[in-house]
Amino acid sequence: MSTDTLDTAAITKFAKEVRALSNAQYQTAGYKRILSMPLNQARARLYTLQKSHWNINRRDCWAFAQAHAPMDVKKLIWEHEEDELAGNKTRGVEDHYSLQVRQSATIGLTADDFRNEPLRAGTRTCIYAYLHLVNSGHWLKAVSVCAALEVSNSSEWVDGGGMSYRMGKQFEKHLGIPFDKQLNAREHAEVDVEHAHMLLQIARKHGTTPGALNWMMEGLVESWQLDHIWKGILADMMEEIPL
Repeated sequence: MSTDTLDTAAITKFAKEVRALSNAQYQTAGYKRILSMPLNQARARLYTLQKSHWNINRRDCWAFAQAHAPMDVKKLIWEHEEDELAGNKTRGVEDHYSLQVRQSATIGLTADDFRNEPLRAGTRTCIYAYLHLVNSGHWLKAVSVCAALEVSNSSEWVDGGGMSYRMGKQFEKHLGIPFDKQLNAREHAEVDVEHAHMLLQIARKHGTTPGALNWMMEGLVESWQLDHIWKGILADMMEEIPL
């Protein structure tokens, strides 16, 4: 059997496992609590503001992963982060942080609210943990730590839609905000399908050396473990607010 056939079989097996694990994420306690929790405006505001700190941390983590990665992967990350940091001029979409601020006017938040929101202890702990993950091993692990969250937000990997879509539908159900009016949620539900393709692009090119796919899987698993803990911490914060 040729090396190419062996590599193709290994990548196929890897992709199948990634799909199973990304779907399993939605069966964890943290995800279930967030996605079944009744919302009011105060809970939605807390969720949005604390998650904005987490979103900024995503940019930091991708920057560290890019720094560790070889040149061709640096380019892929650059293209991915352009949507996040600068928007998409072709489609006339602004950067994703600005989209979130604009969307959040629907729940009574302003740009000052985002600037002034303090980091809660649980948010800070998870942010520090993510920074450790992307700097604690092989560059393939660092990239996979970041890509895990694109995969679990992609409707091509996750049955029933990713987190942006599902949480957007929760805002629609409980707060009466149509999903199509949720600028940031709608944008992420679309672009993270494309962004999640990066994982397999990297696996096909760089996952052929001994141990490479193991590094990638380790990054995915550890990132998802931290992510469902983070969702549980968010749920704890939100449940402190009475309906």
